[in-house]
Amino acid sequence: MQSLDAIFIAPPFEHGNETMWKQFDYFFPPYGLAHIASYIRQFGYKSIIIDCLVESKNLLDFENVFREKYYNKVHSKLFAITAVTPIIDNALFIADVIKKLYPESTVVLGGPHPSHLYQELIKNKNIDIIVIGEGEITFKEIIDGNELKEINGISYKETINGKSTEFLTPPRERIKNPDILPIPAYDLLQMQAYKAPKYSNQNIPSMSMVTSRGCIGKCSFCSKIFHEVYFMSAERVLAEIEHLYNNYGVRQIIFYDDTFTIDVKRVKEICALITERKIDIRWTCFARVDCVDYETLVAMKNAGCEHIMYGVENFNEEVLKKVNKKINIEQVFQAVRLTKKAGITCRVSLMIGNPGETKAIIKQNMRMIHKLRPDYLQVLIFHPLPGAPLYDHFKNNNLITATNWSEFNFTKPLFIHETLSQKTIRNYYILMYLNFYLSPWFILSQLRKIFIKNERKRLIWGLKAFVTFVYKNMLLTAKIKK
Repeated sequence: MQSLDAIFIAPPFEHGNETMWKQFDYFFPPYGLAHIASYIRQFGYKSIIIDCLVESKNLLDFENVFREKYYNKVHSKLFAITAVTPIIDNALFIADVIKKLYPESTVVLGGPHPSHLYQELIKNKNIDIIVIGEGEITFKEIIDGNELKEINGISYKETINGKSTEFLTPPRERIKNPDILPIPAYDLLQMQAYKAPKYSNQNIPSMSMVTSRGCIGKCSFCSKIFHEVYFMSAERVLAEIEHLYNNYGVRQIIFYDDTFTIDVKRVKEICALITERKIDIRWTCFARVDCVDYETLVAMKNAGCEHIMYGVENFNEEVLKKVNKKINIEQVFQAVRLTKKAGITCRVSLMIGNPGETKAIIKQNMRMIHKLRPDYLQVLIFHPLPGAPLYDHFKNNNLITATNWSEFNFTKPLFIHETLSQKTIRNYYILMYLNFYLSPWFILSQLRKIFIKNERKRLIWGLKAFVTFVYKNMLLTAKIKK
């Protein structure tokens, strides 16, 4: 039996059939766990990563899968589980299984959701420690065996006089220079299993990367922990790209930075290095409409950027103020115009059911999206996530209607809106998609691609995905009474 210092587990993420994500049929590895595993390996610690999306998509099969593949083959006293909001219950289910199989083990929980709701989660009988915020240095100190009270950035509990007592240590200082982090432990992942969304160039190996930590935005619906951004240097970014390119044949990168283009100088340096070293990759990223310019976009295009997603959320200035988006409509039109001029595909994301929104505003948004004419539209239903200012407002006023955390997947209304019923929000959610993707100008733009072989495959897939998505959502909406 192999003795390990830690076993990392990423719970399965189950998209509902009514989500566009389900139709996209893609997933990427637990990047944060791979970072922590790589970091502790520098100090001689051995670990494995179990990604349930690859090994046990059906949560109820987890125990059987674990027993068959790991129970009598590896052993560890330390298990670490990561979780975002929609899968926190899956994480707790896995923790229960681990405690049943290894009663004396220490179970550590980390990720965005536990970082915000540690006071609630540390009371769970199967959770011993919660890592709050960045995990690399904190987890290393845990695995070193340091006294828990001396480790910053955790919540933990101890049994004192027969009673379980929870403790909270001071905040962990952030990693201000991400270059100190080694390349993630991709070798601990089943790299061949991961794939890009089907709407992208699906014929080439793909991988996600995160090259910065933090988000300059302070949107009131978002649960981002850090708003000061720290960046990997261009050289460090290229080192990881080359590692993926040379060792795993990766030819497409999806940059999952909250806003890849904040530091324009760094973006240009990354692009220059990709071009100079003749790395033939295609890549996509997320950006804010107030963080792009034409010169940078051209450099990105020349370095292989093929797709940018902009979070616009709404075209109504008052609604944008309510969600603290801090952009204006002129910036939206300028960013989309320049992106398309540079030859980069542009996707815009809108949210429906925002505070202060009305039917009139939603209809105006549909007219504005036709005027804007991005290449693609993504629509989400407004959710206030745990840790966000608006989440606290809705919770304190008993306005949240969700009955479990898995509902927080941005595809259904979860709170009582001041003017819109939940059925109305769902109806307009579908209508906004239909209004965009069935518009004559969009259909014409797609028909122009029908004679291009690879594009034809994507068009056929896109049509099937769209029909399935609309059908599933109409069935779901019909079940909503009001």
